[in-house]
Amino acid sequence: MFASNDLFAIKNAPLPTMNLLSLSDPRVGATPTVECGEQLVPLVGLHSQVLIDDSPENIACLGYTPTFATRETVARRLINAATMLDESFCILVKESLRPASLQKTYFERRLTRTRTEYPGLSEQEAIERTARFIAPPSVAGHPSGGAIDVTLCDRSGKELDLGSGYDEDEAASRGACFSYFNDLSPNARDNRAVLFAALENAGFVNYPFEWWHWSYGDKYWAASTQHPHALYGPVEASLAT
Repeated sequence: MFASNDLFAIKNAPLPTMNLLSLSDPRVGATPTVECGEQLVPLVGLHSQVLIDDSPENIACLGYTPTFATRETVARRLINAATMLDESFCILVKESLRPASLQKTYFERRLTRTRTEYPGLSEQEAIERTARFIAPPSVAGHPSGGAIDVTLCDRSGKELDLGSGYDEDEAASRGACFSYFNDLSPNARDNRAVLFAALENAGFVNYPFEWWHWSYGDKYWAASTQHPHALYGPVEASLAT
């Protein structure tokens, strides 16, 4: 757990320079995967400070009933992150494992919307803009069991102010969805600092276009940390059972 002087330092540290490595970056796509074969671990009951959001509102936001599970090491690191928090805080998981077929649907739907909203973009530019917020299926972390969407909440499950709503894009959030957005309220800034410090110390990497998206072991993690390969590919049926 962070000591009180550690929390003070975390909350008052300057925001780091934002590294806008997009999921459409060729370095991410070129990262090979060496599947390690780790099994999935359910997140329900994982730790007293790891809660899941199975509310009707979150299910409606996602558009499907999620399976709250991750690979074994991801679950272990999530526990490590939770134990670093003050006892008044919990990590609330909004989504984790996502079917590969649904990832493809999400991406294609958003790409169609991007083409309509920005008709002057080339096809590659449209893909790049779409990839800021929906991962191309070939590099997506959620279908691998390596990615989690999380926020910070109190022990009752009430979400705290992180500066924007979960899953709000750049337009809806007016840029506050970016992880290191400068125009945050002091409270939102403090809450992000606490959440980010716990997850980073546990070995997760953040996708800087979405403050809530963190991963370990997927292609984006490997490209960000310069690991020679990803550890997890899309979850096969044998792992999902």
